[in-house]
Amino acid sequence: MKKFIFLLSTTMVIYATNGDLMIGHGPKSSGMAGIGIATSHGAESALSNPAMINSVKNSEFTVSATVFTPTVKFSSNAQANAMPSAKGGAYPHKAKLSYGSSKTDSPVVPDFSYAKRIGQNAVIGLTVDGTAGLGVDYKGQRKSGAFDMHTALKIMKVGVPVSYKVPRTELILGIEPVMQYSTLNTNYQTARGASNNKEAQNIGYGVQLGVAYEKRNVTVAATYQSKIRAKYKGNISHAMRDFGVKGVKSGDRLDQPAEAGVGISYKYKNSRLAVDYKKIAWSKAKGYKDFGWKDQDVIAVGYNYDAEKFSLRAGYNYAKSPLREKNGQAQGAQGYENSAINFFNLSGFPATIEEHYTVGADYELNDDVDLSFAYIYSPQVTKTFDTTGMTKGMVMQGAMANGATQAEAQMAAKNASDSVAKVEHAQSALVVGVNYKFGKSKR
Repeated sequence: MKKFIFLLSTTMVIYATNGDLMIGHGPKSSGMAGIGIATSHGAESALSNPAMINSVKNSEFTVSATVFTPTVKFSSNAQANAMPSAKGGAYPHKAKLSYGSSKTDSPVVPDFSYAKRIGQNAVIGLTVDGTAGLGVDYKGQRKSGAFDMHTALKIMKVGVPVSYKVPRTELILGIEPVMQYSTLNTNYQTARGASNNKEAQNIGYGVQLGVAYEKRNVTVAATYQSKIRAKYKGNISHAMRDFGVKGVKSGDRLDQPAEAGVGISYKYKNSRLAVDYKKIAWSKAKGYKDFGWKDQDVIAVGYNYDAEKFSLRAGYNYAKSPLREKNGQAQGAQGYENSAINFFNLSGFPATIEEHYTVGADYELNDDVDLSFAYIYSPQVTKTFDTTGMTKGMVMQGAMANGATQAEAQMAAKNASDSVAKVEHAQSALVVGVNYKFGKSKR
């Protein structure tokens, strides 16, 4: 089982959308901008809201793949501004920003979902889904000031959803035990030398709960997903040590946060309009909390139109980036710590995407088989964080290493130029899938 999970994880996402989380699971949800709390997509609904798989008539199997095409550029003069100038090492020294492009290939995210009715009121399923990830590769791009940063966070979940419709009511309950398999690798080149952190693997466990109430053409629903503990030996603690950061107290922990959401959908003839709201608690998850990630409020609006042989979808998803700039101008060690975290967030884990525009469609080949696709477009977001404290710290360390007194080193640091880290991030994604319905159960 572990080998099977590992093989899937090698193709997992390197860039994601709401923080490090994909906005949707499968082509139907993705085509509606991640809508799925109060809208059923059959077997695909497992990780959106386990209660919603109750729409499956007999049994369904869905397989899909998401291909991301990200564009990420980074530049920082934090280190360059700490170097001696061409005029004999006088400070301040102001270096220009020179961009490097992440060399990460277009990653592929797999999704397998199955659901089967086991009685008049109950449906059970199985899902294996790449759900999150983030990473960059700036190896060999020294002029960018990225310290040769190359990172890869990959997350996959295996869930067993169970949905039960309470007899003689319109209430549906869902529960889904979840196993999460994830890996993290973080490496870089600093003044202390090149790192050699091995890829760390983690298996964690959680649960997702769902509830839905259907009355005539309106469905209201809610879902909750528990936090999942994750620890990646050496990959975070070594990086913080090598960058001189002491304020990260969670060691190698990087827990996936709890999520809670509500949704409503309205069906009129062949059309369905839906709105989902979700809260992602980054600030309460170990690791993310230390790096200053803030909670996200995710809003998704989606539309679906069903014809006899095809469906059309569109949607919009918005969530402000969880990354927040820390005060890089703070005095002393605090300024250095804040600046180093600013640098590390933008260079290694640029979770900056905020808007998503989506379209999608199905085509029914026959009573049993649908072909689906979705396209997601996320416009470029540019973030610039202050790293001045990091530069001043490097100036002081360099001056003392060259024989300066502490007073001379402090003066050199005081006169050092301000510096910044800057990232530009845009992406698009294509989702394709096949849905097979056993027992000729028409939609």
